[in-house]
Amino acid sequence: MPTDSYTRDESFPAVLWRRKWIVVGTLVTFMVVTGLVSTTLPKVYSTSSTLLVAGGEAGGRSQNFDIVQVAQVVARSYGDILRSPNIAQLVANRVGGGEDRDSVAEAVRIDPIAETQLIKITAEDTSPTKAKRIADAYATVFIGYAGARLAGRTSTTVSLADAAPLPDDPVRPKPLLYVLIAAVLGLVIGMVLAVLRDRLDNRLRSAEEIEGSFIIPVLGRIPRRGRSEQAQTAFSESFRVVRTNLQFASAEDPPRTITITSADEREGKSTLATQLALATASTGASVLVLEANLRRPALQSFFRRQEDSPLTPGLSDYLVGRGSLQDVIHPTSVPGVDFVPAGPPVPVPSLSGLLESGRGRQALTELGSAADVVIFDCPALRFGADAAALAARSDGVILVIDLQTATRGSVREALRRLEAVRARVLGFVLNHDTGVGSEAFGELAAEPARV
Repeated sequence: MPTDSYTRDESFPAVLWRRKWIVVGTLVTFMVVTGLVSTTLPKVYSTSSTLLVAGGEAGGRSQNFDIVQVAQVVARSYGDILRSPNIAQLVANRVGGGEDRDSVAEAVRIDPIAETQLIKITAEDTSPTKAKRIADAYATVFIGYAGARLAGRTSTTVSLADAAPLPDDPVRPKPLLYVLIAAVLGLVIGMVLAVLRDRLDNRLRSAEEIEGSFIIPVLGRIPRRGRSEQAQTAFSESFRVVRTNLQFASAEDPPRTITITSADEREGKSTLATQLALATASTGASVLVLEANLRRPALQSFFRRQEDSPLTPGLSDYLVGRGSLQDVIHPTSVPGVDFVPAGPPVPVPSLSGLLESGRGRQALTELGSAADVVIFDCPALRFGADAAALAARSDGVILVIDLQTATRGSVREALRRLEAVRARVLGFVLNHDTGVGSEAFGELAAEPARV
C-alpha cells in the first residue's frame, strides 16, 4: 500500500514491465544455452521387441479365462527374471562387441504390459543398429531360456510377438522440447529475479521507473552538459521543455512563485533555477530569482560572476528589515531577470525561523508580487525545514531528481516532507538523464552541472 498520496501502488505487471530486460535476458539466456547444449548431446535411439506368454495349448482353443489370467501372472514374473544379471550376461555373450552384463542391463528396460500376456523389451543405444541387436538378443535369449528351464514348471510358452524394428529417428535429445521447457523455467526465474532486483535495488535510473513509482508528472529530462555546440543546444532546449510543460501542467492555475528543491544536495537545483529563469524570460515575462539557500548560496556565481565578494543587501537583510525590496533586488545581464542574493548570515537558526515571523510573512507576499514569476532556489529537503517552509508558502514546488544518485527512499522521504506541509508539487525534473539527447546529439562529454 502507498505510504502517502504521491506514491504509486505498483502492481506485479508494472514491476515486470519496468524490469522487463531482466525477464527477457533470463528467458533468452535459458533458451539459447539449452539449445546449444542440446546440439552437443549424443543422439540416443530406442527400439522394442515384444514377447507373448501363453498358457495351455499353443493352438489357443483351450485358452480359457483362467488360463489367460495365469499367463498374465507368469508374464509379470518373467519380467522380473528378464531383469536379472544372469539374463543380462547371456545377452552380452550373444551380442558380443565387448559388451558386459552391466552395460547391457543399463541399456534395457523390461515392461510387462498390464492386463495382457505381453512383455515389452526396450533397448537404447547411440547406434540404431546396436539398439535393435540388443532388443532382439534379449527376446531370443529369453525364449530359449524359458523353453529350457521354465516351460515345464509354469505350463506356458514364450514366443516372439513383434521383433524390434530398426529405429530411424533418435528419442533423445529433443531440442525443441528442451527449449520450450527452458523457456518456461527462464520466464519464471526471470520474473523472480526482476521482483528481487526491484525490491533490493533502491536506485532510480530512468523516467520510466520514476513514473511507475510516483503519481507525479515528469516536467523535464535534463541531459549531461556537454562541450559541443549540439550538446549545449540539447542542454538549453531541455529547460525550455520544462517551462512549456510547466505551463501546460498548471494551465488553469499557473504558479507565480515556484520553489525549487531536491531530496539531497548537489542534484541540480540551482542549475534548474537559473536555466528556468532564462527560459521564462525569453517569453517576455519578468523573472525574479531568489537565493534561498542561506547555507550554501550558489546563484551569484552565475548571475554576477564579476563580483568577488557576496552581494549585499540580500534576502536575509530583507527578512529582518535591514533593507527595502528595491535594495535587495539586483539586476543581471539577462533582460527580464533580476536576482536576490542570500545576504549575510543572521543570528537566527534557519530561514524557516525568519519566515515564521510577521516580517517574514509580509516579505514573502511582497516578493511574490515583484515579478511575473518568482523562483526560490532552496536547500535540499533533508537539511532542515527551510525548503519545506518556503514550499508551503509558494504556489508550487519542483523537485529535482539526479538520476546518478537518487533512490526511491530519498524521493519518498522528500515527498512526505512536502505532503506534511501541504505543498503543491508541480512535478519532477530529472537531472543527468542519459536516456535523452544521445541519439540526436551524439555522445555528450561528462561535465555535469552540480550546484
